[in-house]
Amino acid sequence: MRHSNRIKVETQQSWLQRNDTQRLLALEGGWIADWICQLHGHQLAYAGVDDHPRFMREARMQHCFRLGLPWQRGLVDVQAQIQDAHWPLADETVDAVILQHTLDMTSRPHQMIREATRSIVPSGYLIVVGFNPQSWWGALRWVRTFSAELPWVANPVAPKRLVDWLTLLDFRIESVTPVAHSWPFKLFSESVSRRIDRVMAGANFPSGNVYVLVARKTQAGMTTIRPRRRAAPEPRFGFAVPAARVSEDAVSSHPYQTGRKCES
Repeated sequence: MRHSNRIKVETQQSWLQRNDTQRLLALEGGWIADWICQLHGHQLAYAGVDDHPRFMREARMQHCFRLGLPWQRGLVDVQAQIQDAHWPLADETVDAVILQHTLDMTSRPHQMIREATRSIVPSGYLIVVGFNPQSWWGALRWVRTFSAELPWVANPVAPKRLVDWLTLLDFRIESVTPVAHSWPFKLFSESVSRRIDRVMAGANFPSGNVYVLVARKTQAGMTTIRPRRRAAPEPRFGFAVPAARVSEDAVSSHPYQTGRKCES
């Protein structure tokens, strides 16, 4: 079955072997680990580009498993292979899903998001890591328009657009953190780069080349159906319609008012 990814498999594999890519994945892994160590549940699914996601060791879930992307072959720790528009998971079966550059590598990101959100239980979490087209990397990407190499040939989804999608799918956005401000240049160590990202994120500096979005699935509340009240009669010809007057003798003689039983 042919998948819808427009990026060649050889291009993706060669990009993953580069040193700057490994530095980026390690930097992102630190941010992902900060979140998954706080999550509790039974099932955690990872669908991303990292062949060795070490941050999965920080998860406190009872069962952590990996889903193979359409172009990933030969991975021994893959529990199931997914397609863009079809995940072999039942509805509301996993507590958290991690998508690391998964949307960047497909031409059908909306279908991928729908499948991921469908499999998450109510109050479950979705963590998305992707390239930020609204950054200096995004501006430089337009200069490399005719390049056939990653990450320039990636198909990034803007954070605002992703927020709109998830809002329509009944997800509440917990945080959107811009990271990797100094990547791909190796100006600082990984620890220093993370400190820079934290300072930039605290100052709401949105120029990170990568974003980490965390969203939580909400349950639609029940709407109370109230009985309809009968409208009062409108006045005729400018005069209010008087209510029928009932005499006290008629009220006192009513069987439900006096407590008497109805005579047969």
